[in-house]
Formats: sequence, structure tokens, C-alpha cells
Amino acid sequence: MALGGGFALAACQPLYGGKPEKLAAPQKKRKPDVPEVAEAQIKDIEDCQADFRGDPGKAPRVQASLSSQLTGEGDTAIANSDKATEPAAQAGLIREGIDKYRNALLKDPYNSEATLKLALAYDRVYRKGCAIAMLKRLASLSNNPKFARTANPAIDSISDNAQWFKRYRKDAVAAVGR
Repeated sequence: MALGGGFALAACQPLYGGKPEKLAAPQKKRKPDVPEVAEAQIKDIEDCQADFRGDPGKAPRVQASLSSQLTGEGDTAIANSDKATEPAAQAGLIREGIDKYRNALLKDPYNSEATLKLALAYDRVYRKGCAIAMLKRLASLSNNPKFARTANPAIDSISDNAQWFKRYRKDAVAAVGR
């Protein structure tokens, strides 16, 4: 049967024209040679100039409540240093925390909590010698029956927290006599 009426069959042509052009693949660029940066070795400072054996006759009377307040202020400064983004701000806050803990120990030389926290703060600034000295001080407090009640839990917390004094863990545990 033939189609009538003048219609002719034609093949379908692409709607938008002929075949698309072939795109050229982008050239691969060679990565620039980046010299390897050696990781900076940070060494712990082994010595400590602090005098923990001052003349007991010149010691002021113990101010335990003021010492606890200063320890809390030191905790706040150290916690804020973790939140600070600039290295200079972090260093300033850690230094402030160390000063608060030191002043807390001046008000109450037998404050086990301030002693431990000062050791941890010294550890953060790579003052191994001072941290070990604080831990030895904590051990001597635990040997005194009057202060053992507060010093022993502080020493036990060192054993419970493996991330503390990580770079010299064996020395730190030996310093507290465990």
C-alpha cells in the first residue's frame, strides 16, 4: 500500500545539529616537588631551679581556702588554653595557670591537688625536671600521715591516666613511688 497525499518518509535527524565535537583531554600537570620538612624535635628541660626546701620557720600560716580558690583559677586558665586558637594566647594562659598553682602552693604548701596540677602544667610546657620535682613532692606528702589522705588519691590518679606524662611515664611513676 502506498502512502498518499505527498508525504515522504525521511530519516530522523539530530535535533540540535550534527555530531558533537570531541573535547580535548586536559594536560596533566606535574605536582611541584615539596621538600620534606623534618619534624621538629622538642626536648624536655631536665633541670628545675625551683627551691622546694625553703626555711620552714619563715613559712606563712596555711591558707587552705585561698589555696583552693587559686587552684580553681589555675584550672580555668589551663582549660581556656585548650580552647585558644593562637599559640601565643595558649602559652599565656598556661603560664597564668602555672602562676596560679604556684601561688596556691605558697598559700598551702601541702595542697596535693595543686601539686599534681602544677606537675601536669609543667609537663605541658616540656619542663620535665620541674614536673618530676612536683611528683617527688607529692610522694613525700603521701609519706606523711597527716597529708596521705589527700596525696594518695592524687598519686592513684596518675596511674589511672595513662596519657599524663606520656613522654617520660616510667620516670613519673617512679617519682611518686609506684
